[in-house]
Amino acid sequence: MRKIYLAVFIIFIASVLLFIASLFYLDREKHKFYYYIVNSDGHDIEAIRIDKYITDDRLIYRSQDSTPFQPLLTESKSKITLDRKYNIVSYSKEDSGAGLQETVYLENANNNVSFVATSRSEFACLTDLPIKQSTFIFEEYSPVTYLPILENYDFTIGRSQAFNVITQFSTLLPPMKRLLILTSIRDEYLKIGSRKIKVECLLIKIRNSPQGMLWVTKSGRTLVGIEFPDKKIKITRSFLSKNLESKKFVLKSDSYSEEDVKFNNKKVVLSGTLTIPKKEGLCPSVLLIGEDKECDREGNGLFTAVADNLGKQGFFVLRFDKRGIGSSSQDSKPVTDTDEFEDANCALGYILSRKEADPQRVAVIGHGKGAFFAAKLASERKNVKALILMAPLISLGGETDFNFDNLKEMAAKLGWGDQYLKLAMKSRMETIERVKNTKNDWMSLLRTRCFLKKLREELEERPTDMIRGIEIPVLILHGKEDEFIPVKAAATLDKALEESGNKNHKLIYYGYLGHFFGKYTEDGVNKARYDVDKEVLYTIDRWLGDNMASVPQPVSEAPTDT
Repeated sequence: MRKIYLAVFIIFIASVLLFIASLFYLDREKHKFYYYIVNSDGHDIEAIRIDKYITDDRLIYRSQDSTPFQPLLTESKSKITLDRKYNIVSYSKEDSGAGLQETVYLENANNNVSFVATSRSEFACLTDLPIKQSTFIFEEYSPVTYLPILENYDFTIGRSQAFNVITQFSTLLPPMKRLLILTSIRDEYLKIGSRKIKVECLLIKIRNSPQGMLWVTKSGRTLVGIEFPDKKIKITRSFLSKNLESKKFVLKSDSYSEEDVKFNNKKVVLSGTLTIPKKEGLCPSVLLIGEDKECDREGNGLFTAVADNLGKQGFFVLRFDKRGIGSSSQDSKPVTDTDEFEDANCALGYILSRKEADPQRVAVIGHGKGAFFAAKLASERKNVKALILMAPLISLGGETDFNFDNLKEMAAKLGWGDQYLKLAMKSRMETIERVKNTKNDWMSLLRTRCFLKKLREELEERPTDMIRGIEIPVLILHGKEDEFIPVKAAATLDKALEESGNKNHKLIYYGYLGHFFGKYTEDGVNKARYDVDKEVLYTIDRWLGDNMASVPQPVSEAPTDT
């Protein structure tokens, strides 16, 4: 009898353990996670964790990305929600860091996608973009977007298989409909860490994009690698999380010292860096005003290099973080052009309050939208004696030009089709109409708070009147490979200065340079930045020397070809 009781007890314990194990197995099947590392040109720059959840009626894919080498946006979170037939329910993405936040949200209703996106105090929207059944979210360098697609690739057939996808390749532009083709080409062994894994290699083809490859395990069909050789991008699965760290890129010289400073615009505390020449007497001074997106004091490396070069030539330079960004106070999301101009005005006042600055020799340099505020300062403040506008975002063509010219130029450079260009224009017009038809300073779209006041102010701005008030010397610099601002905008601005009677203005194009006037650099140690072209730096300090009264001629040598 005792043996029977013992047997029953053992069976009971085994049943309990089996039940617990089955729960653990089912839970593991309903929740899987993966780690990936993104490598650019031999440097690990991004660490990713992906979680997949299965519920009764949903498939949920979450990605948490650490991007410490980015100048500002160092964290990224995305979420793809599908029904059990892999149809899009919603997609969200949030990039954040240093006080800056960019968000995208897509929602599908009966195969019509609505979209809203925010970037600082700007927003964009579009309703009812028709998509086909079984359309997927896809971004080339985002492994989470590959998972549901690979789960629908028929590996028993192989060969080429096509997938309808939509891509959110720029925050404030609507999703683009594309056709992705995956082609199985071979089986091979791939080394992942210390493991050698048998994998299947597939080609990635998509129109107007470089060809790539991906690898999945033969057992389990798990994504283990993605590579785009032309872009020098490799994404590899890691079996452990990895912590990546970066350093701030700095330039130093014995010719100057640097001082971190704070100054106020009423309740707003703005933080910046002064470059102070090591010389006797008053110094000619330069205020640097950055653009809307890369709006900390370094300006993606552009202002780091400009301040360094001017400091070596004896200029007293101030660069600062926009409000809500970096070390400056307040929230960056509701900021308006009026706020930005008042902050720039206070920055100019701070320069004039310093004992090192010569109040009769002050110049302002503005980049992107910062050029608008620099020009406004030059038209209103008599202290400003010279003005440099770099890749200026100053629209003189009225509302129509504000809407479409930059989109048309982007379409030509990036190879957009007419259909997507029309879609981008439709999104821009829908956004503007919402601003015009809403009296409040913010509104809620798809559960996203959108601030309207900045765009409302931009629609009412009349920069032509401002340009007519600029009588001081003006230098306009623009790269013909600018990715964001139409090249012809600089020529239009130069012509307006001529027609206004300005006798000292000059426009210089650089056929080989883009928006930040240099080569994008990721070294795996410092934050990514643009190494500014030496010819641009030489032109700036030489022109300032020629056009600011009593400024000693710079001693820098002209760049030589090597």
